[in-house]
Amino acid sequence: MTISHLNNSIENLRDSGLLRQASGYIELAEFSMTPEAGVSEPAKKLLQNAINALDQLSPKHDSGNALILRAEALRALCHFSDALPYYQRVVRENPHSMAGWLGFGWCLKRLGQLSEAIDVLADGIDYCENEPALAYNLSCYHSLAGNVHAAIEYLTKAIASDDRFRSLTSCESDFDSIRNDPRFVAVIEQPV
Repeated sequence: MTISHLNNSIENLRDSGLLRQASGYIELAEFSMTPEAGVSEPAKKLLQNAINALDQLSPKHDSGNALILRAEALRALCHFSDALPYYQRVVRENPHSMAGWLGFGWCLKRLGQLSEAIDVLADGIDYCENEPALAYNLSCYHSLAGNVHAAIEYLTKAIASDDRFRSLTSCESDFDSIRNDPRFVAVIEQPV
């Protein structure tokens, strides 16, 4: 083995460890967060540790998994506009990344760009058509936008793919404006 190969192997091991660290920090932070309490100080510290670990990656490994981890850490910190370019790069480099599309739309929604969020999730469904989480979130966004027919259509798709989404509708405030619509009631009360 040449010194070049040895250095490359060491760099790969180091970067692999940094990616695992970042992933672990993000997972721990998400366990300590609740929607009501927001981002706690310990969670902020863990998420910043994840970003710091990702900052140490060699340039050749600053893609793929590193991009989605950085985007997720920034999103969890509520730095939505900072996360957007990373999500954009994720879906450009890997258009079948459900997490990339979901995070991209999620950030746009929280930045008040609901129409753009709808467009992004619709694009995501084109690439990841069998992902019920995308259909469910697209249903939520259409509901918020007042597009009742589209909201019902995507909710039906989500529930048909994974019945667990049916139970989420009862506590999802995005559906409050259509909760009493007979079409919505029919979707959540009857098997699809």
